Amino acid sequence: MKKKFRIWDKLKRNEQLLIDNLGKIFVIDEACGQANEADDQENYVIQQYVGAEDKNGTSIYEGDIVKYYFDDPRADFVDLVAWEHYGWRLLHFDGTESSSWPFTPLPTMEVVGNILENKELLNL
Repeated sequence: MKKKFRIWDKLKRNEQLLIDNLGKIFVIDEACGQANEADDQENYVIQQYVGAEDKNGTSIYEGDIVKYYFDDPRADFVDLVAWEHYGWRLLHFDGTESSSWPFTPLPTMEVVGNILENKELLNL
């Protein structure tokens, strides 16, 4: 599986970014094409690709919120994709408890948001 990542900027700046092998974020200076280490590493969140796409061909990343169903479209689930206990998991919240199970891409699965921008989609 090809490893790829996305980087979220908590301050929502419009910058071109790079990540090195150690997980450090670099900002590309478009004027000269030089990459400089970001001074505020804590304002970025690195999320890893899980190796699967949703029903629309959208890459699924750690922190994505996915909606899916098994047999009945009216009985759907909305869960968070996360790395937990040595593998990708789907974390389900029902308002009082949480549960998790191994991540398996399903033909009905669709990315509907992510934990950084759409936390309200989860029943926390």
